[in-house]
Amino acid sequence: MSFFLDPPALFLLGMFVYYVEKRFRWSRSTTILNGAVIAVVMFMGGSSLLYMDVIDWPMPSTEGPVWMFHTNYTGIEKAEFPVIYVVFLLLLYPLWHLLGYVVAQRMDVGSFLLKMVSYGDVKSQRERRDTKFVVRRGPFPRQMTREAIEALGGMGKFVKNGDRVLIKPNICGGNPLTPGSYTSIEIIDEIVDMVLGLDAEPVVIDSDMIWTKFGPVAEAQGWTEWAERKGVKLTNLANTEKARFNFGKDSAIGIVPVSMELVEADVIISVPTMKTHLLTSVTIAMKNMYGTFPEENKAKYHRLGIENVVYEVNNAFTPNLTIVDGTVGGEAWGPLSCNPVNFETIVASNDVVAADAVACRLMGYDPMDIVHIKKAHEEGLGDASAHFNLGSLPYGKEKDGSWEKPDPSVSVFYEGLVEAALLLPGMQAFFDIAADFVLYGMATIPILRDLTPQVERVINDILAGLLRSGNKGTKLGDEDLEKLQDTLRENC
Repeated sequence: MSFFLDPPALFLLGMFVYYVEKRFRWSRSTTILNGAVIAVVMFMGGSSLLYMDVIDWPMPSTEGPVWMFHTNYTGIEKAEFPVIYVVFLLLLYPLWHLLGYVVAQRMDVGSFLLKMVSYGDVKSQRERRDTKFVVRRGPFPRQMTREAIEALGGMGKFVKNGDRVLIKPNICGGNPLTPGSYTSIEIIDEIVDMVLGLDAEPVVIDSDMIWTKFGPVAEAQGWTEWAERKGVKLTNLANTEKARFNFGKDSAIGIVPVSMELVEADVIISVPTMKTHLLTSVTIAMKNMYGTFPEENKAKYHRLGIENVVYEVNNAFTPNLTIVDGTVGGEAWGPLSCNPVNFETIVASNDVVAADAVACRLMGYDPMDIVHIKKAHEEGLGDASAHFNLGSLPYGKEKDGSWEKPDPSVSVFYEGLVEAALLLPGMQAFFDIAADFVLYGMATIPILRDLTPQVERVINDILAGLLRSGNKGTKLGDEDLEKLQDTLRENC
């Protein structure tokens, strides 16, 4: 290393230590010890030995002082540079490392000037009630929605006169070109009517994502025109007042910005679409609440363990009522490159975990194979053991219990790769750019929109076979290769 390369290297390593500390929940003493080893032992100690010409820099073989000053490029000789300046530069090394740590923390936590809030400040928190859920099937979304809510005791069971009610559909996680990738406006319209009927205030919310900004996508899906006509507030949480929310010292999230809209709401209603997801297997009601983080750059939460993050945000801001929109769902390898499923089904529950579990079974998943649902069940947030008899529906659908979906083991594998990559400083920016193209661009460009699900299907099948085989030495077969080649030839 050299006096010119050490500071940025220390800065990046400071960021890396912060990311690793959060991911693996290091104690403060462990973090300080690692920082001391990096900044003092490795960099200050190593650079001092190089400067004193005790050791040479091995690659390329260069005398220590020459390497420290980059003499061949800068023309600076050791004798020309006062020792006091050298000591000063070396004493700055721990500060460069600390600066990287603080910047990473600042990027995570948000402005330190924001006020601090926590669980006790969340107005919508309620004692957990006995789990109830309802499934309705039919061709009329409005009627099914109202009937499902009435079967749970009516909207008045959840909303009182004067309440401020946040309604969270899936808007920014959807593709305007693909029905079933975002929540039906018709269902939200019926929910809003029921809330207004109780003289409460409905506010429809979502937040920017890196590849889908709230304004353009809300307009393209029809939300903007609907809200203006309805006279309802349509709010981008990225543009609201924020606070630092303390999820607890043992949490995966720690302290991050949240919208005060979420903290101060009297009631939260989650209204996701029923959809599969490449990294989390499903994206239903619990995953829908992940979208309430006000930062557009939500990729950082993957390096904290996305399944833990999904559980914790639901534990803090537990929906009081969940309505899963399965009128048209999204199967295959979503969230954006999904295929519409005409499912004509609504799931409603006072338990967000039960709603997700029932929806999972309708899609063909065992909810205990979905990491965040299983965790929520085990932690007592809700009941994922809820079963539903498909035979009790008025009529069957071809896709009942047999949606095309990612193998859970493949989703865990993909998520592990993403988590590991995002621990590296600078990788998040690359991930954002790649995600913008892969998740949104490939889902909206016509030729790629048709190709992507087919390629993902083949890769899923191959990886599922390899992962299930474990250590049996299974190799990629000729049939798998031919399938992938045929898919590429047909679509390119």
